[in-house]
Amino acid sequence: MSRPPGRPTGHRPIPTSASLVPRRAEWRVWKRCWEGIEPAEALPTRDREDLVWQMHELGWSDVQIAEHTRMSLYTTARIRNRLGLSASGAADTLAS
Repeated sequence: MSRPPGRPTGHRPIPTSASLVPRRAEWRVWKRCWEGIEPAEALPTRDREDLVWQMHELGWSDVQIAEHTRMSLYTTARIRNRLGLSASGAADTLAS
């Protein structure tokens, strides 16, 4: 599987924009979920949505988000649909 856009080799940079800072979870927990150290289920629902939204904005497919966050593909797609985001990774999902 190829690297998603915006995902450099090694550690990914944490979003620095004030609009990307999670609103509810403790920053350290959110950061660990972003880095793939903690599963996304460690976050409240709203922060999980923020995580999916940000990864989707970087061009990650549902499959890539699900694997990285340790959520099911169904949960990832459900969150993406709830946020009104397109299924940009649909081709990746079918090719896997």
